Amino acid sequence: MTRLWDGLANVLTGRGTTVDRSAHNFWMRRFTTPEQIESAYLGSWLHRKIVDIPAQDMTRAGRDWDASDDQISAIEKEEKRLGYWPKLYEALTLGRLGGGAILIGLGDDPTKPLPASIRPGQIRYLSVLSRWQLSLGEMETDPESNNFGQPRYFRLSSTGRHFRLSGTGRQVDIHPSRVAVFKGLPIPAIRMTLWEDNFWGMSVVEACDEAVQQATTACAGFSALIDEAKIDVFRFNGTVDQLSQPDGEEKLMKRVKLTNTGKSVHRAVILDKEDEWEQRQLSLAGVRDVITTYDGRCAGAADMPAVRLFGKSPDGMNATGESDLANYFQGVGAKQDMQLRPPMQQIDAVMLPSAGVPADLPWTFSTLMVLTEQQAADIELKEAQALEKIVSLALVPETAMAKTVQNRLIESGRWPGLKKAIEDAEAAGKELPKKVDESELGIVPLGEKGGGQGSAGSGGNADPNPARRAVNDAATWLSDATPRPLYVQRKLLNAADLIAWAKDNGFATTLPASDMHVTVLYSRSPVDPMKMGRDWREDEKGQIIVRPGGPRAIEKLGENAVVLRFACPDLDWRHKDMIEAGGSHDWPEYAPHVTISYTAPEGIDLDSLKPFNGALRFGPEIFEALDLDWKSKIAEA
Repeated sequence: MTRLWDGLANVLTGRGTTVDRSAHNFWMRRFTTPEQIESAYLGSWLHRKIVDIPAQDMTRAGRDWDASDDQISAIEKEEKRLGYWPKLYEALTLGRLGGGAILIGLGDDPTKPLPASIRPGQIRYLSVLSRWQLSLGEMETDPESNNFGQPRYFRLSSTGRHFRLSGTGRQVDIHPSRVAVFKGLPIPAIRMTLWEDNFWGMSVVEACDEAVQQATTACAGFSALIDEAKIDVFRFNGTVDQLSQPDGEEKLMKRVKLTNTGKSVHRAVILDKEDEWEQRQLSLAGVRDVITTYDGRCAGAADMPAVRLFGKSPDGMNATGESDLANYFQGVGAKQDMQLRPPMQQIDAVMLPSAGVPADLPWTFSTLMVLTEQQAADIELKEAQALEKIVSLALVPETAMAKTVQNRLIESGRWPGLKKAIEDAEAAGKELPKKVDESELGIVPLGEKGGGQGSAGSGGNADPNPARRAVNDAATWLSDATPRPLYVQRKLLNAADLIAWAKDNGFATTLPASDMHVTVLYSRSPVDPMKMGRDWREDEKGQIIVRPGGPRAIEKLGENAVVLRFACPDLDWRHKDMIEAGGSHDWPEYAPHVTISYTAPEGIDLDSLKPFNGALRFGPEIFEALDLDWKSKIAEA
């Protein structure tokens, strides 16, 4: 007979032939008894963590419901009564050890299927069982059955306490609808194996045992070397002759003891002229790399990063472990959907009606990643920016969006007391804020005079050609995001206060109230308006308020503009943000100010004027195309 070989062979090197040792390699399964699995779990901290950590991560965050507050409260109350989540964790742990189950007890005949309808409070208990407490009935072989490939019944072993019929001592079969099964690693039905092994699967301990044993052996071996890391070697003259004499061994050991005592007490080694003494140091270089390699094999066998399994910092320069944890939690999420969701849905079909809520309420597993304060704040900021765009597009009714945002803020847990505050406000009849009147924001209807680019926000007096304008025609507002020279301003909403101050101080005329504003950006360079973003320092109405007081001055800018200069760090930072986003500026520095008039009173000493000291309330930012022909449009009143 001719034997057929499949693969690469070389008769000169022996590779692939019977001379090649690797040609005799073969795989075999190392069967582990239940007693060994139990001993490994109880006796090896590494095995225990490999079993426990994924089960903890799959159950620790809970789930998010798409339901009303009353329904969620009822569900959580029922979960607490039944010990739902601790028992899920325990059953998952048993499943990873080789098989577990949760028994749904209603106090009725367990041999019957679960009732089609469940009364509130009908569940009496949820009991966690190991696969070794249950035996399987024969397998359902009808491919048209919904229970195909599953046992036709479960039978509780003699250790069970719930279903032994009183007075008979007979064990009772349990219908499969009452048993939520948690399996181990799947065993493919490639060849004939025991029916129960195929059903329950393989223990995680068995799959990781070789890697764990190798890592444990390596650490134990190197630990034993610590005692040998430093050895004293004595060469005494006549040692053999001394040992052959009566009490020679005792005298020799006494001599060694005295030598070590002198070394410790007097820090000196006293020897005979012909004696010798030396210390031998055992090199442990490379030990860490070997142990790290074996730890990595354990982490790979356990399918989790070393930073999670061993609780240590990640290896490598600039390594944070965030990407490893992100990949791991994605894997945990997949296990939740494939391994945890099916038995949870089986239990929920009974537990939710027992809680008095519909059995088909949708839910999702809560996120597993724990965010830092900075990460959570960044997410909220991005969500707020996305929300602003959604609202501006009018895709969703405002009341519906407002309620959704309220729920999102409550569920984030970052706003203590918000839920009760909203409920109290609704009970008091307080409604959501209405849209702000455009006149309140300083927006002038089409055809009316409004504030324009009346001041470029300069910080000096050398502007030979300052661009101004006094008409805010709605037709000139930006209609698209085409890059262009850009002007951004904020209207002075309480301009009447500043005008009254000017009149009291001898100003015959001033700019109209609708013209008074502060310039945020005066960019001759074309910029994309969308890259300017939004100012997160403004309030919910888009306004910025400069509180009373602080450094202020009345100055003359350019040729004849009289302005009120003031300090406002918020405007300074906003201007800087826009410059960094591509904007330009004509002046060495940015100085926030409001132009009062282009006609200073004759004979008045501006330096002697006491500046307006009241609050300055500025409306939302207005983006416009830059208009260099401003002088022809100036009009004072």
